[in-house]
Amino acid sequence: MSEKRKLKKSLLVRLDDEQYACITHHARQRDITANSLVRECLAGALSPSDTYQKVKPVKAYSPRTPPKPEYIKELYRLRESTAELCGALVQYAIKTRQDGHVMAHKEAEKLIPDVRQAVLNLDTLRRKLERHE
Repeated sequence: MSEKRKLKKSLLVRLDDEQYACITHHARQRDITANSLVRECLAGALSPSDTYQKVKPVKAYSPRTPPKPEYIKELYRLRESTAELCGALVQYAIKTRQDGHVMAHKEAEKLIPDVRQAVLNLDTLRRKLERHE
């Protein structure tokens, strides 16, 4: 659960560049968030030692790494292959209908919406990945 959901109250504290750098540096050394470090310092300064023990530090968040370009290229290939599959499935459905293969036609028609949706999902994923590059 995020800090925002667990901890409902907040204070705005303005810092100069040097103070901010010092706090974030110490937080990184301990692999916790800067907010956790400030909470610990405040609890230690204002509360009895038993209350201080109740303050639990929050582990620092790792920034997301952008996707590798080769992953996006592979996603393009997968999307194109899936789109070709959809086209082939449509052609198969047409041919089975023309040849009077009712069951095969019905099965092909059932699959087409799922394959089309897979193409759309791959497009959505590609757009999201490209935004994070």
